[in-house]
Amino acid sequence: MSSTQEYLIDTDILIDYLMSKENLPADLEIAMSKGVCFTTVLNSSELYFFAEKKNEKEAVDSLMKSLKILGINSRYSLNVSEFFNKVASVRDAILCAVAKINKLTILTNQVNRYKKTGLKIISSKELRG
Repeated sequence: MSSTQEYLIDTDILIDYLMSKENLPADLEIAMSKGVCFTTVLNSSELYFFAEKKNEKEAVDSLMKSLKILGINSRYSLNVSEFFNKVASVRDAILCAVAKINKLTILTNQVNRYKKTGLKIISSKELRG
């Protein structure tokens, strides 16, 4: 069994990283120093959807090259219904199915969004200890 922590990074953490102007390490950087960081094609698509300017798209490109991006495989749909009535959207249910099947901890600052799922969810505050 691997002792390396593996995180599924939600879009809010990715946006915080892209928008960060502070000198402190971003939450994503801390997660990357503590383990392996994954995101999904859904999260990546959300970033590209809102990136309007060339420099914004380039920043997203650079970020996506530093993460492992999980595609949406048909096997995830078999677990999506488990999360209905526990999350607010199909998007969130898919993210939960990906986390469950890949045994990933979801890193998000919107912990309440996933609190009824029974999955391991941590916030930036918990990550920073």
